[in-house]
Amino acid sequence: MKKILLLTDFSEASKRAIRFAQVLFYDTAAEFDLLHAYPLLPDVMYETAPLQEESVLAAQENLQKVLSELTDQPTPAYHTYRTLTAPGDPVEAVTRALTHRAYDYVVVGATGAGFLPVLGSVATGLIRHAKAHVLVVPSSATGRPVRDVTLALDYGSFTQLEKLQPLQELIDRKKARLTALTIVDNHTPVLLGQDFEWYSQQLRRALATVEVEPHFILDEKVEHGIESYLSTHAVDLLVTVPRRKSLLDALWNRSLTRQLAYKPRVPLLALYAPDPQVHEALINQGNEYLIQ
Repeated sequence: MKKILLLTDFSEASKRAIRFAQVLFYDTAAEFDLLHAYPLLPDVMYETAPLQEESVLAAQENLQKVLSELTDQPTPAYHTYRTLTAPGDPVEAVTRALTHRAYDYVVVGATGAGFLPVLGSVATGLIRHAKAHVLVVPSSATGRPVRDVTLALDYGSFTQLEKLQPLQELIDRKKARLTALTIVDNHTPVLLGQDFEWYSQQLRRALATVEVEPHFILDEKVEHGIESYLSTHAVDLLVTVPRRKSLLDALWNRSLTRQLAYKPRVPLLALYAPDPQVHEALINQGNEYLIQ
């Protein structure tokens, strides 16, 4: 059973992200936790305590409204929902939640009210620090089925292919088409020409049950190559491998940051490959700050 943490600020953008997650996991058993992170008010001679309590109560009331909207429509019997509130900024709240429970996915909308207008920093913080796969959903996303998935690679990502098991599971479950998009620069094509068969074998080995269509783009900048591809191809989901110091840096720290974070073209799934011992230690710490 998948455990999925859904961030919400009660905006339409966050509701769209939640609906996208419902569709993406419609065919699998899942436990959805709706989390709202509320800001901590400065403690001035204890005068803010009543206001803080009102803020928490309002958040819990709004969460119940969102939950009612989600469950008013037909939902699979193997989907369950609960609501959570937590103090602090969203990244801190998610980090604490992940020490309390081993979530498989964290889902966040890309634009909206509250903390979401600054989601550029929130999304990068989640991708860098959350011990789970992070799904960033644009406000323009629809509830249509995921049929065309693109895995974005650079040449240095080939050593990370063994970490794609979650992608294989998703492709198998959705019966989706998978394209392996590789961005190469002027120094790489000769090497690829010599080792293309090796590259194809690595993809087939990493995604044993999935048919993969390789696609290469010559571009000096990874983010520009991906942008060019997205502007000319139908993509329902863009996936990145967990090579956080190269491809994700290019995606989230340069010019593509604003487009993906504020006006993203397609949903982005950043895969996470946990270290089993570290992940288990974090879960065992517990979390006294998370309020159900």
